[in-house]
Formats: sequence, C-alpha cells, structure tokens
Amino acid sequence: MMRSILRSCRLAALSASTVIATTFGLVRQATPSEAGTIRIHLLGHAIGSERYAVRGDDGALALTDTFEFTDRGGRVTLASTLQLSPKLEPLSLRSSGRTYRFVNVNATVSVDGNQVRVNNLGDTTTFDRPPHFFAIAGYAPLEAQALLVRYWQTHGRPREIVTAPGDPTTTVHVEGLGGVALRFASGGAVKFQRYSVDGVAWGREVIYLDEASRFAAIVTRANLLPLEGVRDDLEAAQPALFDSVLADAARAELSAAARTRASVPVFAQGTFALVGARVVDGTKRYAIEDGVILVRDGRLAMVGPRASTVIPPGVRAIDARGKTILPGLWDMHAHVALPEWGPAYLGVGVTTARDMGGEKQFLVAFRDALAARRVLGPQLLLAGLVDGSGQEAFGTVTADTPEQGRAVVEMYHAAGFQQMKLYTYIKPDVAGAIIRRAHELGMQVTGHVPRAMTLESMVDSGTDYVAHLPLRGDPSSETVKAQIAKLATKQVRIDPTVSWNELLGHAAETPLASFQPGFNEAPWPLRASYGSVRNNGDSASTARALHSGLALIKAMHDAGVPIVAGTDYGLPGFSLLRELELYVQAGLSPIDAIRAATVVPAEATNMIGEVGTIETGKRADLLVLDANPLADIHNVRTSRWVVTGGRMFETRALRNAVGFRRVVARP
Repeated sequence: MMRSILRSCRLAALSASTVIATTFGLVRQATPSEAGTIRIHLLGHAIGSERYAVRGDDGALALTDTFEFTDRGGRVTLASTLQLSPKLEPLSLRSSGRTYRFVNVNATVSVDGNQVRVNNLGDTTTFDRPPHFFAIAGYAPLEAQALLVRYWQTHGRPREIVTAPGDPTTTVHVEGLGGVALRFASGGAVKFQRYSVDGVAWGREVIYLDEASRFAAIVTRANLLPLEGVRDDLEAAQPALFDSVLADAARAELSAAARTRASVPVFAQGTFALVGARVVDGTKRYAIEDGVILVRDGRLAMVGPRASTVIPPGVRAIDARGKTILPGLWDMHAHVALPEWGPAYLGVGVTTARDMGGEKQFLVAFRDALAARRVLGPQLLLAGLVDGSGQEAFGTVTADTPEQGRAVVEMYHAAGFQQMKLYTYIKPDVAGAIIRRAHELGMQVTGHVPRAMTLESMVDSGTDYVAHLPLRGDPSSETVKAQIAKLATKQVRIDPTVSWNELLGHAAETPLASFQPGFNEAPWPLRASYGSVRNNGDSASTARALHSGLALIKAMHDAGVPIVAGTDYGLPGFSLLRELELYVQAGLSPIDAIRAATVVPAEATNMIGEVGTIETGKRADLLVLDANPLADIHNVRTSRWVVTGGRMFETRALRNAVGFRRVVARP
C-alpha cells in the first residue's frame, strides 16, 4: 500500500512541470503544473497548513502560496506569489502577512533586466542583480525553499546565493547532505535527498526533496521555535515519517554544529591563570582587586589576591589587568531550538541555561552533545513542557488527569529533565499531581499560571517558580502587596523576562538598537523578524508600561522574592544582558542584578555547590569583561573571554561563528 501511494505521488510529480522536469532530467510534459499541501507543526503539534500551486506560463513558472496556522489562539497567515524564469531565476516576488505572531512580512521584489528593486516594510532599494540571486522573504513559504534548492542545483551548486529582501541583500548557503532512506516499523521505506539551507532563517534548516525533486519535508524555526512541514500525502501515508525526519534532521544539525565547534579556537584550557583582574565572585564579599584565578582541569584551583596567591611554576599566566571577572551568567528562561544558540550564548558569557519547553527529541540530543563537548554551548538544564489537550495546546505532551500528569513527569524524569513546566490549559488537580510527583522524584516545577488557576492557588499547590511577571497593578496596593508577601513567604522564584516585554512592546518609532545595541551585529534573519514588530502605542505609553513592570520587580526584590534572570526569546544572549540592565533601571544595585544571573539561580536549582560563584573547587565558568559592571551595568556588554568548564574562548570568535557581525563604530 505504501509503495502504491508513493508511486502515485512520484508519477504526479513527474508530470508536474516541464520546467522542473527538464531541469532535473526527469521527464518532459506539455503543461507545467504542480500543487500540494504541507502540514505545519510547531513543537510537534499540527497547527496549520501551506497550500501551494506551481503553474507554467510560456516557459515561466509561477508559485501561488497560502501559508497559515493557529498558534495558541493566534492566527498567522501569509500570502505569496513568486514568478521564475525557465531557469528558475526570480522575476518577481510578492509576500504579505505574518510568519509568526509578531513577525510581519510585506515585501516585493521585481527584476528588470540587470536591475533588482526591493520594497521591504516600506523601505525601497535598487541594486544590480548578482550572478546567483533568489527572492525569498523568510522561512515561509516552505515551497519557496524547495524552489531555492532547485535553483541551486540548476545553477551548478554555487557556493553562495544572494537573496533579497535583506540588508539590502543577504547570503544563503545550500549544502547537499546526501540521500537517506527512512525506514519504519511497518516495513516501508521512503527515499529522500537532504539539503542544509543556511541564511534564510537564522541557523541551518534541513529540507527534504523526494525522488521527483518535489518538496517533502523541512525542519526550520518560526522566530526560533521549532517548526516543521511535511507534505500532507506523505505524512498521511506514513505517520512515523514525521518523527523520523525530526531525528534525522537533529543528527544533521548537530553534525554541522560539531564543525562549528572545530572552527572556533580554544584560547586556553587545561591549567592556566588569569592575573591582575578585579574578581567579583558573586558572593556578598567585596571584589578582589588585582586578583588571581587558577584554573586546573576544568575547576577553580585557587582564587585570591595576587599578593598572597602563588601561581605554580610553568603555568600559563594570562594578563587580565584592567578587566573584571564575573561568574558565568545564567539564562533561566530560554527556548534553545537550534544549535546556533550555543555559541551565541557563550559569546556574551552565558554558561548555564534552562530550556523552558521545546522538542524533547532535539533537546536531549543537544544536551548530550554539549555534555560530551561535541558542540559549543552552555550547560543546559531542561524543563519538560506539559499542557492540557486541545487544538490550542502548546506542544504534543498533554495531561488531562492526575494519572496522566504523573506519567508525564516520570517520562521526563527518565529522560534526565530537572524540572517540569506547566502551561495554559493544565487543570488544577492535574497541576497538583504533577507538582507532587515531580517533588517525589527530586524535580522542580515552573510554568505559566494556568487559566483555571490563580497565582495564589498555583503557589499553594507547591510550585517552585512562576514564569514571566505574574503580577499586575500598583505594587503599593493591598492586593499586590499580599501576592508579593505570599511569594516571599513560600520563596517562589520569579523569572520576569522583562526584556522580552520591552522588545515586543516598544514603540514603532523607537529603534531596536537604541535599547538593545546587540541588534546591530545580529544576523539578518533575527534583525528582520524583530525589526518587523509593529505596535500602536507611542513611546510615552510604552515607557509607562515598562516602568510599571520594573516597579513590580523592585517591590518583589525588596520583599525577598528570589529573582532569577530569564529572557524567553529575544536576541540570544544579548537579551540576558538587557535583562540585567533593566533590573538596575528598576532600582536594583548592579551586584544584585548580576547575582540574579549567577548565584541566585544556582541556589534555586540546588547547584550552588558546583557553580554560581567564583570559589575554589567549583566548576570553572567565568566571564571576563573589559570594563567594570559594578560602576556601570552596561559594561556587562564588554565581554572579552568566556570560560566554560575550564575551556577559555574569545567571545567575539564565538559570535562570529554563528553569523553575528563585527560592528565598527563610526568616528
């Protein structure tokens, strides 16, 4: 049956297009025509579809595409048309709508002879057409990526393809990953050709074409969340195909990430000493001026003033005069959806991150690759996402009864997860069962406040953390003061993710780089996504909203509620630095802001004996800055080196390895 269905699919594809068939040497037909439906998944959950049709007209090719999905009640639609020459060269592109809840697309590209004219979100530019050029405005439409790969094949597999819209262009790299036959328990097998596409989205995508060179599947990201597309007829014929594609794509991504690791030089490892720096150890002790830190075999062997700390003979001494050394930073609310996050995090000094809900298959593989040092990135802690069932559920792991909740906890525990994360549609009795079982197994619990619960009832159920900023209103009101008192009494940790609120809520007239200068060096797909955010509020109203959130953070901190720094999405690594700046803007001291990203999360996760401070015997996780953040918290952005598990890297080299660019200040 499986072979019969796939044979029918191949025959339909072979008769699909004179242009495509001739290009790939498959078959020749009189009337080009191809149509299909792609099933879209987010975190493994089927959320929508893409319907595409490719038609021929006098030898040219025209793609008409409707991409749409519903994510947690929010509707996302994108309408696109793409016209191509017989050689699959772009003639025009029109794409309008959204590719994620807040990522707007409004782009046109037209090619007239050797001239390319691009209008992207109102900005217009014209340039000479590059030798290898394609028009594509983000990861969607997915079918356009299949056409991009076909273009690459048709034009001799060029090393790079210039695409628009961009800045004003961007560069995409396509790599053939070879064929694969995915086999299933039913005995069936499907053959594909696999390709890596780097530069359309941030990070590598893995796309599959079938034996007739039609789109088959893709593993990509919707604003950094895992998103997959599988052609509907293939998934219907073999449901196990989806899981097989995920596993195969993860192997391909991690293999590429291993090559990235090999490309970044290790500045120091083994035994070495950092000499002459100011050491801010994360405790409440005064900073050590003119300090020495001796690293030996991944641990901190000695920490102290240079006058009383003797460096053993023959040990490499690294001059750190004028610099400030902090414990490695933590991001306690991350969504690590692709390997490129690893070097980006280390590239600003984040050495530990807690993932707050992603695809289990990828996360386990990535965590294990990090632990084995096959790839670069921070130490990764995992919180297992669970929601109630239903179309609006987030992800595919759901629980609607206490028994199901306990089973989910045991499943995540067996996979080595440290925490559970409750989501929107969890029922109160299920939440209680999850919390109790997690605690019995030595796990902690975090999450959103479910819709069927209040902050108070979630705290009373025994949660260890609450994600985001769960309070609203005036911190001087009796209601808010009572909520803060309850959080403090129970020592419930809060990760406010206020930098994420600022990013999504900033006024349209406020440039991103004015409050997050890291965007100046971010790869184009990240700048394009966040630069497309459009809000109706003016700068005064958005400033008031931000001030309100900061006032709540200050009130919680003053009351003794543990604040652990987290970012949610945002700009990998850089948003954690912005989070600390905002804490100081709220009224925390620089050292208290730094402690929220070092010692406090280490204490909260019961890892303080291993990490979180700079003390003898602990894991060597360090951030070396060119300037003192105690004098000005913005100096946390002046990283020079990071030490992770005793290996020392230049932070600039790490960021460069995943597409961040050096920005030279103009005189």
